[in-house]
Amino acid sequence: MNLVFVHGWGSGPFVWKDILPSFESYNCTVVNLGFLGEENLSVPDEKFIGIGHSLGGAWLLKHYPERLSGFISIASFNCFYQHIPQHILSKMRKNIAKDMTAQLQDFWHHAGLDHPGGFKNLKPLKLIEGLGWLSKWNADIPTNISIKILASHDDHIVPEKMTQDIWKNYDIEWVDEGGHMLPITQPEWCTKHIENFIDDFK
Repeated sequence: MNLVFVHGWGSGPFVWKDILPSFESYNCTVVNLGFLGEENLSVPDEKFIGIGHSLGGAWLLKHYPERLSGFISIASFNCFYQHIPQHILSKMRKNIAKDMTAQLQDFWHHAGLDHPGGFKNLKPLKLIEGLGWLSKWNADIPTNISIKILASHDDHIVPEKMTQDIWKNYDIEWVDEGGHMLPITQPEWCTKHIENFIDDFK
């Protein structure tokens, strides 16, 4: 079975480090969208279960809807701009131009977790491009696959109402605490739900 993990804006593949060891028996692909470190957008040619955190979920839905055999949203969405005021994204663009590291630190703070280990290999142009995706993408949600929604009640980046509005036709698994960075703050909880989802495919 193929699993594809995609991180969100302002982060990188490291968000999955406490989750991936539980899935070593599967063919796992970890995408790097290129905000930190070297971009790697390769995914399997055949069908896969997509596991997307935040913007990573929208990326999967936009680019590979026909290749998804299943989809797990972790604090994710298909469209951001319809639910969050545009001026927030505009301000973030300006702040990146002024002080990229300070903007990333502010984003992670609002996400509920100060960034572990600082920021290395930041790509300012890619960060700005990612903000453009957030301001434009409105991906269709496939209706012919199984979908699991994982969310936190205290997420300030993708608030509870936004999650409910987007995923109202699906069962949402809620955790009380964890903020936006659930793969880091709630790895065991996320892993359990991913495992349960995969078990339904067997």
